[in-house]
Amino acid sequence: MIKTKPTDRIYFPHLDFVRGLAAFMIIIVHAYADYIVWFNRPRVFVASTDNVNVLGELVEQFIHNLNIGVDIFFLISGFLITYILIEERNRFGRINIKNFIIRRSLRIWPLYFLIIAITPLLVYWVDRPHPDYLMNLFFLGNFDVIRTTVFEWPLAHYWTICVEEHFYIFWPFIVAFVPRRFMLNSMLMVVAASMLFRLYSYFFIEGYQLVIYLHTLSRLDALAMGAIGGYIYSVRPFTFKITTRLRGFLIIAFLVLMCTDSVHSWLTPFDAVFKKYIYLVILAVLLLDFNFNPSFKHSLKGSRFLHYLGKISYGIYMYGNITILFVTQRIMFNNNMDNIFLYFAFIIILPIIVATISYEFFEKPLLKLKRKFSKIKTAH
Repeated sequence: MIKTKPTDRIYFPHLDFVRGLAAFMIIIVHAYADYIVWFNRPRVFVASTDNVNVLGELVEQFIHNLNIGVDIFFLISGFLITYILIEERNRFGRINIKNFIIRRSLRIWPLYFLIIAITPLLVYWVDRPHPDYLMNLFFLGNFDVIRTTVFEWPLAHYWTICVEEHFYIFWPFIVAFVPRRFMLNSMLMVVAASMLFRLYSYFFIEGYQLVIYLHTLSRLDALAMGAIGGYIYSVRPFTFKITTRLRGFLIIAFLVLMCTDSVHSWLTPFDAVFKKYIYLVILAVLLLDFNFNPSFKHSLKGSRFLHYLGKISYGIYMYGNITILFVTQRIMFNNNMDNIFLYFAFIIILPIIVATISYEFFEKPLLKLKRKFSKIKTAH
């Protein structure tokens, strides 16, 4: 919950924890894939015939599906950006789009371009091919992967930032200039356009899987769904509470789906267009319950560490893909170690350390400049 007076700071404290969790979900996906390549599967997941056993299939499917953390990021971004923009419009009568772009640039660009700048050193250090610098410099990394079908280290995860940057280009204009009575319909139209694009891709684009997974038009619906929540909350701040039984059912249903189905497998038109909404709706309900249920208002009170993880979640996400290879190759493989528990301890701890140093000494001083371009105080 947040305060709603015009002078109050906008802050949804539970979203910090969720963003940190989403960052680690994505890191675990890539880390486990690298572990298999370098050290093979854990014995407990392998049958006597060297095939994956039932336990291994369930666990590996769950881990693979943790990529849905990207959608969690998109839902949260759509919600926060839209709510803050609408609050600015409500309080001051207009939205300063130039200042919005500057604020977003100060948050995203420094770390984004820093990693691109040090990439030549990184690829030389681990003897990897150079990624396409130009495409990523212009936030076209997702289209580059669609074109080449290759996720190039250490910028393989940059496609998600590219999608968000594309969203930031046009979204403030919608919130600023669309009449309030048409705002919700405009957001629903974005969701519908995303659905139609995936349907078109399924039938008419060769190699549609990568297009559906990476293309901005395919991914805008999650951002727009978050935006719908932000719009509704701006119109009438609400509490959201579901029963313990329903909460338990949704959590169990979500876990079962994560272990038995592939979120990003599109074998039928239904899969391509609609399947993701089964997951997104469950996630949205659980996120609303966690963030706007009065019973959970103080559930993270005093957990400075968890809130701090949210603050550095962008750094955790950005550095995580780099530290995975360092842990796998330089720490584990070079020292003849393959203990999976030790491996994941390094995988979790190292990004936190690097992201903390980056946030305190590089990002934080630049983030203070955002205040000069902010009419509304926000901790996000």
